[in-house]
Amino acid sequence: MRIVLAAFGLAAIGYGAYGWLAADGSKPVSQLLFLGAVLIGHDFVVLPLAIGAGALVARFAPARARRPALAALAISGAVTLVALPFVLGKGRIADNPSAFPQHYGRNLLLILAIVWLAAGVVALVHKRR
Repeated sequence: MRIVLAAFGLAAIGYGAYGWLAADGSKPVSQLLFLGAVLIGHDFVVLPLAIGAGALVARFAPARARRPALAALAISGAVTLVALPFVLGKGRIADNPSAFPQHYGRNLLLILAIVWLAAGVVALVHKRR
């Protein structure tokens, strides 16, 4: 099964690489530089922050709340990463108010509140058991 999955993965990578190189307006050098910057940012910024936050939760959170808190941290990070360009208004056009019609900062806070409320409920349910 591992060999079959590896073959499908390599085929998908090959298809993506072909599409990337064959596309009109492709700039492989600048795109590889961007990819390198993203990988370095992930490995030297995002990953240490995630490990540090997880270590703090593992050290200071009560045992019943560790798993829900770690899950809430992971979900919060992913949601924030996706929503951050919208919250910051990147790509907003002044004369087109319909391009970003929502209150993204408020909605991000609402989603984060729901995630952490759910984590708290799970921790309380785990405490009662």
